Amino acid sequence: MMKNKTNNNVLYFYLFFAQLFFDRALWVIYLRDKGMTFGEIGILEAVLHLAIVMFEVPTGMIADLYGRKVSLLFGNFCSLAYGTFMLLSGSFSMFTLAFMSMGLVVTFHSGAEQAIAYDTLKQENREKQYTRVVGNMTAIALLSLSLANFLGGFMANISWTVVYGSMIFTHLIALIPLFLIKEPPREKTEELAGRWYHKFNHQFKQGLRIWKMNPSIHVPVALFVLASAVLTIIIFYGQEYFIQLGYTPAAIGIVFTVETLLGVVMAKIAYRIEARFKFFSILYYGFGLYILFFLLFIFAVDWAVLLSFLILGQLLSLFEPIFSSYIQQLLESNVRSTFFSMISLTQSFIIMIGFPLFGFGIERIGFTAGFVWLLAAFLALAVLFLIFKRLKKE
Repeated sequence: MMKNKTNNNVLYFYLFFAQLFFDRALWVIYLRDKGMTFGEIGILEAVLHLAIVMFEVPTGMIADLYGRKVSLLFGNFCSLAYGTFMLLSGSFSMFTLAFMSMGLVVTFHSGAEQAIAYDTLKQENREKQYTRVVGNMTAIALLSLSLANFLGGFMANISWTVVYGSMIFTHLIALIPLFLIKEPPREKTEELAGRWYHKFNHQFKQGLRIWKMNPSIHVPVALFVLASAVLTIIIFYGQEYFIQLGYTPAAIGIVFTVETLLGVVMAKIAYRIEARFKFFSILYYGFGLYILFFLLFIFAVDWAVLLSFLILGQLLSLFEPIFSSYIQQLLESNVRSTFFSMISLTQSFIIMIGFPLFGFGIERIGFTAGFVWLLAAFLALAVLFLIFKRLKKE
């Protein structure tokens, strides 16, 4: 047990350094400083998610077939590439390479860290502790991001070179704990004849099998994917929105720092909420609160806009570990990364379409009307899916 506990502690250490993206709350501002329009920024974000859509499932399969450490190692090198391209870029084409690199970062990391944590616990028959452990992982990642947000705002006041140079340095440090992680044993996918793509095809079918055999996960996955995709759009365009409300880059860095620090608390108490309430009660009450605070974010006065923004982030931070635990219990270890990659792929596909549309839209109708249309689209998709599921049951 001590060996497994140590393994998770090393994983925590790795997560802290791997999440130090000092431009998280500032990259839209950086691109605007470099002369990019909102439409071009939307296209760049779409490029990021296009890379995720293209490579999410294949990289998840790599994690399940060849090892989660291999996947994390590739992801960390892509983080270094992202920082380098952003530092050196001055044109739309170079920024495209940067955002493609970041897309690969997401795909190589997606599901791999959680799979290592779950299988580490599984060795000691301690799977019930997973929500608490993944809550710790989320808390550490958010704590790292909060530090990055806080420092990034001050770094940007000095120089953008400091922002991206520091990012490159911290991701080099992240390689140290990564090499120290001991990958736990997992069930192997049965040996298949033929080339690598035969294995990939089989792995993809395994992921689809999980979806078909577990209809109880359909609504949670759909609502989680939609809510997290919409929140991503709010967060990143919110950077410029807050600038228009009169906040400085340093102040925005502080706001995002507070948001992630609150997320640390939410992630840490998630296992307590899970123990006290039924999963679907948490899902539907959380969905209602999400709609309420989205409305307040659109129509409230300045200080309430910030408060609503902070609470929206916390709803997802609280729910994500609970959601992950619910899904993990239904998976075999040889398909964990693959299935979560399929979830991430769907989320990224929505963002890939929605992000540039929102960017072009707000250039014409403004932020308030843009957020109203975003909420309307979110509600329409969620309601249509729920109606479809009900009709299918009948």
